[in-house]
Amino acid sequence: MNKGMIRLVAVILLCLLLVGCSGQGGTANNDRRQAAGGSNSNTSEENTNNNNREGVRACHQEVGNEALINLVVIVGNRANTSEVPLGGAVDDIFCNLIGRTFEISNLEAEGNIAFVVSDGEPWRADVLDQNGRPANLRVSANNEYVLTNRIRNAISHTILPFMDSDHLMAQNEEADLFEALHIANRILRDMDPARENHILIIDSGITTTGHIDMREFNILEAGVIDVIVDRLEAASLLPDLQGVNISFFNIGGVAYPQQIHSGPIEDALVTFWYHILQATGAQVIHLQGRGEGGQARTVGNGYPFVSAVEFPAPDFDLSDLRSEVFSAEHLGFIADSSEFINEAYAINILSTTAEKLTLFLQSSPSNTVYIVGSQAVGPTRNTAGYILSQERAQRVKDLFISEFNLPEAQLISIGAGTTPLSWRNTDEFEAGVWRDELAEQNRVVAIIPSTAGEMIELRNNGFVD
Repeated sequence: MNKGMIRLVAVILLCLLLVGCSGQGGTANNDRRQAAGGSNSNTSEENTNNNNREGVRACHQEVGNEALINLVVIVGNRANTSEVPLGGAVDDIFCNLIGRTFEISNLEAEGNIAFVVSDGEPWRADVLDQNGRPANLRVSANNEYVLTNRIRNAISHTILPFMDSDHLMAQNEEADLFEALHIANRILRDMDPARENHILIIDSGITTTGHIDMREFNILEAGVIDVIVDRLEAASLLPDLQGVNISFFNIGGVAYPQQIHSGPIEDALVTFWYHILQATGAQVIHLQGRGEGGQARTVGNGYPFVSAVEFPAPDFDLSDLRSEVFSAEHLGFIADSSEFINEAYAINILSTTAEKLTLFLQSSPSNTVYIVGSQAVGPTRNTAGYILSQERAQRVKDLFISEFNLPEAQLISIGAGTTPLSWRNTDEFEAGVWRDELAEQNRVVAIIPSTAGEMIELRNNGFVD
């Protein structure tokens, strides 16, 4: 064998030796990681933070950067209340609040959170893991990055699943949210006095026993809320929640046989609890109606029903319902696009109209609402374009469905393009010269109930049979 061949064999043997050492080194590193309290499975969990599986809640908020808090969560998992939809606003606030219960010290942290079930006889529920054992909310790590990931995982994989689990299932047919507030307050008083106190309520707001039974009064009656608050104050029944911050979500989130609330009834529930909480001295941070998209609890799993509260139909004169016209600028569409500049702003603009349309559509299955988009002719006098007007009408329809729960089957979107209609109320040319400010008045979306006079124009132009 010549010297060149000997060198080649030596290099190959050396490479094989280095590969083997590298593999052993990796195993040794894994062994050291496990001995330090971290495992391969933990690392895998940490990596799932930014790869949230469909249908699974996860938290991505920063932790450890705000003032520490004590937190009590009030929930009521019953058959005729709806689940809170995944990915809703409550998730972000919930994750932020829980993250603030973890005090980080010397690369260790432990959550300080309690749950109360707003049952007919409310009770405190200890946090359990997915195997039904008491959850360990203490985490540690070798550096702050891994520690914050493990805090997020404790929230995503232990606390959030517990919130939706059967462990928080109500035990009888009634609900006493008012008494649950008393229990939450007592729990807070036993927590760290140096921290801020927070109560997060995720409940329909329907209460049927104890000191507040909504079957005994009409929540829509003028002055009834003041009467109940005065009665509770006179009997010294209000909990002292001075200095406690309250966030309340899913008010009106119900399922059959509890009637689905119209806008005014949901608003009355929100107002009712706002006044109750104000009377306790609490600081109301968030107070929000039902989250759209929540499904009813599975009755087969043993969730009990709460006795249905019969809310009277609110007074509403459908003769007052008129067509409304929104300019593209008013709704905030991007120029030459069907996308909103600020969708939250558009939702706010449409909210009052949506409330009226809810009652109109609920009053009769034959009632329909037409959402008609129109667009400007433009300086080239182009009268052929219908696509943009249809897309904008569809975007408004989509918001009515996703944000206000209007029934899709009773909404019809139409792209009227440049068709002359009474609500396109101006000629874009003045003395033969095209003017953009006049054209802007023709870039509109009209909301037309099927009982409105403008239906004649839609029929005459072939948009409606």
